[in-house]
Amino acid sequence: MSSYLPDSVTPDARIDADYFNYPHRRKGLDHDRFDRRFLRDMPVRNWTDGSRLKLWVTVHFEHFPMDMPAKPFVPPGGMDRPYPSVWDFSTRDYGNRVGIFRLFKVLDKYGIKATAAMNSVVAQRYPYLLQEILRRDWEVAAAGTDMGHLFHGQMDPAAEVALVQESFSTLRSLSGQAVTGWHSPAFSQSAQTPDLVAAEGGKWIADWINDDMPYAFRTSAGDLTQMPLSWDLSDHKILHNQNMAIPDYEWQINGAFAALDAESKTEGARILSLSLSPWIIAQPSRIRALDRMLGQFLGNEGVSHATGEALRSDWVAMGGNA
Repeated sequence: MSSYLPDSVTPDARIDADYFNYPHRRKGLDHDRFDRRFLRDMPVRNWTDGSRLKLWVTVHFEHFPMDMPAKPFVPPGGMDRPYPSVWDFSTRDYGNRVGIFRLFKVLDKYGIKATAAMNSVVAQRYPYLLQEILRRDWEVAAAGTDMGHLFHGQMDPAAEVALVQESFSTLRSLSGQAVTGWHSPAFSQSAQTPDLVAAEGGKWIADWINDDMPYAFRTSAGDLTQMPLSWDLSDHKILHNQNMAIPDYEWQINGAFAALDAESKTEGARILSLSLSPWIIAQPSRIRALDRMLGQFLGNEGVSHATGEALRSDWVAMGGNA
């Protein structure tokens, strides 16, 4: 069997030639999940309520176990120090016990119903959080079981099936909602993750960060809608991973709003995805920046907000998945 690396490289590190042989290998899109499309060529559509630009606020409710494994990789926000990493664990715990109520207050101020992307363990261990979410009529979306169980190409297929089923069934049972959305922890999938989500009755998935608008995504169990959950604009990336100051975060979000708002006036419906973590954005030094931005955005004519499932169903009704 040939290899693409010199003999000086250890056998375990070399890539077999067979690695490059897979179905649909070709120029351009080398998969069959969706047909090539360009957003610039999409028909001009407005949301069915007449809005041009929708804010999609997604709040991530994550559980980082103190003994989380380091392989296949440590997810963003994962423990940086050896067990027991009290510094890491208590920072995340702050978000679920303290920061979240500050975030609830700001979103309530503008009547925003968010999407709660939940690890199912959070719903079990923090029942008061789920009660607050349901009391506000937020959408509950499945986000795996916890941040110590990631989805990836080398995992046991049967184990992955069990994790997807456990996440959906636990959240549906505890919330009473249909739970139609899915976001994989750390944006990490195996090749079969979308198929499993569709087989469990999911309708939308938010893992591929390659568009500003939803699109139809093929699976072996029927089409899903791929939703444009932002990573580039997330508080996790800007404030935690990149360790930037809150004025830099505010500047980037304001810039995205200005660009998408302008596009929506000539090219049709757009979504501004705000991806928030209570342990990051809801620190007292940061929350007022979010308050300012939401007030500015929603003060514009033609700008409103919606949950992930509301956006998906509206988009499909508009013919967006066709």
